[in-house]
Amino acid sequence: MSKLNMNSEIKKIEKRLEQSLISNDKVLEDASYHLFSSGGKRVRPAFVILSSQFGKEMNEDVYRVAVALELIHMATLVHDDVVDKSDKRRGSLTIAKKWDQNTAILAGNFLLASALEHISSIEDNRIHSVISNAIVEVCMGELFQFQDQFNGYQTITSYLRRINRKTALLIQLSTEVGAIASGADLKTVHNLKMIGHYIGMSFQIVDDILDFTSTEKKLGKPVGSDLMNGHITLPVLLEMRKHPEFKAQIQQLTPDTDQETFDYCIQRIQSSDVIKESQVISDKYLEKALNLLDQLESEAAKPLFKKLIKKVGKRNL
Repeated sequence: MSKLNMNSEIKKIEKRLEQSLISNDKVLEDASYHLFSSGGKRVRPAFVILSSQFGKEMNEDVYRVAVALELIHMATLVHDDVVDKSDKRRGSLTIAKKWDQNTAILAGNFLLASALEHISSIEDNRIHSVISNAIVEVCMGELFQFQDQFNGYQTITSYLRRINRKTALLIQLSTEVGAIASGADLKTVHNLKMIGHYIGMSFQIVDDILDFTSTEKKLGKPVGSDLMNGHITLPVLLEMRKHPEFKAQIQQLTPDTDQETFDYCIQRIQSSDVIKESQVISDKYLEKALNLLDQLESEAAKPLFKKLIKKVGKRNL
């Protein structure tokens, strides 16, 4: 394979994404474009493209999958914002806030339908099967997150299971389907699937750390938003495990809790060792991904892949 230029590959994906947002309905098109133009790291398409380097060839199916997975990701973001009643996403107003809740739900459905339409011409049934199963799992992850809001009695195991479904799965899907679409052998597909899983787990843990350690400007939403929305993430769970009195306080939080109490809990996490401990757990997942990557055969594709993995682990920390 010729040397891969990731920037030009991502530009190709961006063009295709823009094309797939064109609709007969102006409101749906505008709302979808509003989310698209607010940016995004395009992590999932990047992993599709990189994983395809371990197969036989870069082909049309690879591009179709890359675009479809970003559209599915965008759909989950829109629906996520509706469930969380969020006002901001990446520093811009959410679709629900700029338009209304109904428009947001329909825009999410439109993005999901566009994704499925985008891969409808792919002949390999494995791709359709893997993607449709994953969409069901992601929906379950969203449901569990909703059910676990302000549940101070959950365990670290249930948290890991939830982030696996909610975040890791779409990144796992990117590496697995990228490999399938490019004709990689079964062992390579399996290894890339696991690499995607480990990267995805690390990715969400880093997100959960950044919610406490970053700035409102970088996050595009208030610091500590997860906790204020009732999402009990890894740093909070680790602090609860160490301090029974803090655990009791978290268990008493509700959507009506005053801001002062939330601020105290957020500052407590920010000044605790649990930030470093969460980072160690994230790094262990990345280490597993890098170890598996070393076992793959195509040497030419590894440096770029490693670079992106390390970028995921260290972003904005």
